[in-house]
Amino acid sequence: MLGTLLSILILGAMISAVYALIAIGFTMIFGVGGVLNLAHGALIMIGAFAYLGLTSTGGMLSLPPMVGFVIAVAVSAGASYAMYAGLVQFIEENVVITFLATVVLALLATELVTFWFGTDPYQLVPLVAGSLHLENVGTRVRYMELLGFVISWIAIGLLWYYVTQTDEGRSILATSMSERGAQLTGVDLDFVKSRTWLIAGAFAGIAGVFLGSLLSTYPVMWLNPLAIAFIIVVIGGIGSIKGSVVAAYLIGYLETVTIQFLGSSFQGIFSLVVLVVVLLVLPQGLYGREFVHE
Repeated sequence: MLGTLLSILILGAMISAVYALIAIGFTMIFGVGGVLNLAHGALIMIGAFAYLGLTSTGGMLSLPPMVGFVIAVAVSAGASYAMYAGLVQFIEENVVITFLATVVLALLATELVTFWFGTDPYQLVPLVAGSLHLENVGTRVRYMELLGFVISWIAIGLLWYYVTQTDEGRSILATSMSERGAQLTGVDLDFVKSRTWLIAGAFAGIAGVFLGSLLSTYPVMWLNPLAIAFIIVVIGGIGSIKGSVVAAYLIGYLETVTIQFLGSSFQGIFSLVVLVVVLLVLPQGLYGREFVHE
């Protein structure tokens, strides 16, 4: 029993940290630009497949895993920036068109990856191999899981420092609170939004490599994480980084316990129940704010 509890504690902490990365990127883009970016999930898949192409023994480069990881994150961040600079910035005033355009981009990316890699699942080369066997409690923890937790929290911590301790970071927070107010103080909105898309893409790339390594990598691997990120963002409060982290741990542990005791077929059911309860009691989410017309 102790081994099961410890396994839930460790696995829940790791998967929650990765969920938090995805949700933070998703909520930042909505908070700053008001864009419901459904292509955010595709960036997770792009990060995982970029890592696969760079590090697999059958690939053209077969780079060391850590080098491949850094480049894959950069590829995902670049793809996110390209989405904004090449399309979204020209249509973001129309919410419906932007929403549909991100759906089309996600589907297009999925089709391109399917064309190149097929539909069969791949197992990524782990950044660190091996596992830690805690014999006293009968639990084995993969080093990859521990690394996923550490890197996720380093990324979240750096973002937290950036948006609270630097002028450039504070401009992102200011824009998320009031776009008009930020403009009046001299904030360059296009620059802020570009940085936000870059950060969100990098976070999605990190999450993609770890999800692809710990589970499996296939073209539609992004659907479930995107749905979970949407639930987390709504529960935590749209636009709130703090809310996304808290809600990510709530949903991460809830899903871990559900899978452990009820099986994977029940995954997502209780998260939807929590979502409905939160929407009924706190429509703006745990740390959200009511939206007003500027």
